[in-house]
Amino acid sequence: MGETWSEWYERNRMKRGGESIGPDWPAVKANLMTVAMGWVVLRFLTPNIEDCAEFHWSWMTPVFVRTFTIGFVIYEGVHQMMYVRQKGQFTKFNRRWPPESQHIRDRKYTCMSFLINAAMECYLLQAWASGRVSYYNNFMDHPGKTILMFTAYPFWRDIHFFLYHYPMHIEPFYKWIHAHHHRSWNTGPWSGLSMTPMESSITFTGPSIPCLITAAHPLLFYYSNMLAFVNPVYGHHGHEEFAGSYFHYLHHSRVTCNYGMTFTPVDLLTGTWCSGTNEDAYLAKVEKERPEGWTPNGDHTWGTMNAD
Repeated sequence: MGETWSEWYERNRMKRGGESIGPDWPAVKANLMTVAMGWVVLRFLTPNIEDCAEFHWSWMTPVFVRTFTIGFVIYEGVHQMMYVRQKGQFTKFNRRWPPESQHIRDRKYTCMSFLINAAMECYLLQAWASGRVSYYNNFMDHPGKTILMFTAYPFWRDIHFFLYHYPMHIEPFYKWIHAHHHRSWNTGPWSGLSMTPMESSITFTGPSIPCLITAAHPLLFYYSNMLAFVNPVYGHHGHEEFAGSYFHYLHHSRVTCNYGMTFTPVDLLTGTWCSGTNEDAYLAKVEKERPEGWTPNGDHTWGTMNAD
């Protein structure tokens, strides 16, 4: 007799945390909140698009300052809460704590990613203002298209992430581009965007691509960019509380699973889904082979020393 739906779901659901398989109401609420955050940034913290026709520091500097400030406040705020001031008061997925050297390294590279994100936003603003890329300001000019694009974007985000992330685990791309991100196998908030400049640039194409291939309302970009910019802190802070992602924690812990996200569960189709069964036993075994300060290779053998 075949497996029932409830048996299948129980086997595949995350063994810790509150993530579901596919879209659920908490995920929808989180996306709606991100739309609101994007609107605030667009309405109050972004130059008038018409003033951005030529690259100039008069309008680019506020974009860089705003992006860096928002990013630093959010990431450092979560870090201070979970890893300094209230350390140990939340439910950590991995009982061990990352060394301070990891936080310092991750902070440096994530701050660099903030600047890359700002540069890519400036490029899109200039493309809109110069007429090289079309956009529209009035939702009612294209109501059906607007609703469709906002509804489809969370699925596009997950598919885009899987399509570039999975190949990064294949050599030589892993060594050249992605291995740095996996230096933090026991992640903290600042691990979220701790990437090589190449990987950061690829990551932030997700919000830009829909706006480059068809006319879109600027809010679509600012909503989707906030997802790409802020959500990694939740995927990497390493705790059950505050929307922590056990699914992505397992990717850093085991390396060869969970290449996508749970909202659009592509990993179920590719056979790379891991729900965390026997994670404690797995950690007890692998941590004997995993000295502090070593980096996983793409096949989960242990490679180069983490020299900062």
